[in-house]
Amino acid sequence: MVESSLIPGLVDNVAELCLSRVPRSSFQIISQVCWRWRRFLRSEHYAAVRKLTGSVEELMCVLVSFESWEVYDGSGNKLGCIPPVPGPLKVRSGLVVSDGGKIVFIGGRYNKTASADVYEFNPATNRWRKLADMNVPRYSFAYAEVEGLLYVIRGYSTDDDSILNAEVYNPKTNQWGLMDCPYRPNFIPAFAFSFNSKLFVVGKKSRFIDIYDPRKKTWEELDSGQTLDVYSYTVVSNKVYFFDHNKPGLGAFDPDKNSWSSVLDVPSRNEHGLRFCLGQWNNKVTLFPMGSEALSGDLVEEDASRWRATPIILSGYHATSVLINF
Repeated sequence: MVESSLIPGLVDNVAELCLSRVPRSSFQIISQVCWRWRRFLRSEHYAAVRKLTGSVEELMCVLVSFESWEVYDGSGNKLGCIPPVPGPLKVRSGLVVSDGGKIVFIGGRYNKTASADVYEFNPATNRWRKLADMNVPRYSFAYAEVEGLLYVIRGYSTDDDSILNAEVYNPKTNQWGLMDCPYRPNFIPAFAFSFNSKLFVVGKKSRFIDIYDPRKKTWEELDSGQTLDVYSYTVVSNKVYFFDHNKPGLGAFDPDKNSWSSVLDVPSRNEHGLRFCLGQWNNKVTLFPMGSEALSGDLVEEDASRWRATPIILSGYHATSVLINF
């Protein structure tokens, strides 16, 4: 028996090009048309065709609680949810995007035990898969993606001892390699980020920033001139924005100029007294509350202090967001 075509009257490769241009907000509706459409829309081939036609969209995936995920498009439409990460529930983990479109969930702590587990989510298949374990189980570490490689820095062991090394993961080989990092007594990693193909590691309650150059495989030290105690951050337009326990407003760091500034007219808590979490959406700094609209501000423009409500309303606390292209 010959299978019917995706769209009557069109050869399948042309029909695939047509379907690939349908926005993600209509995905659930068109997947109900027939089983052939549903199978195509849930395939890796569909993702490849979208890239070919330039129809890839930037989606924001938000971990709204320790196991619940929500997905939003550029218009603020909620597109659905991501399945929970496999295995036991872990906290103080790493969450990074690899290869532009896959989410990697790293390590964490479960039942007072540090984990070396690593999982990757592929939006084309809507599934998680197990990757190679880290060499050292750890939680509360700094992490970032630089030039296609994933880095985890320091953190804590099951015995709550400070880990003095770092690891780097190569997605092409599915292997982790140990690497040295600068020794700092009582160093607590706050966060890390990528800039100009280098890894920046910011310490908690420290004035120093460690910078790693993967090409030279060398570390250098940057004195920020101030003690940082960051609890939430995001990177937008090559600037780092952060909330600090001891400073009012929103801090801003330009790593290219090593310049520091503050945006003072920024709400740090919602009407219930809960702290905002920082993220980005449509290339703007975004404040995520629980139970009310997220706020968005374009800090590049002159009206930076004007925060506008978005259609995004999260269902959980402690939001952590990442952007994927799919």
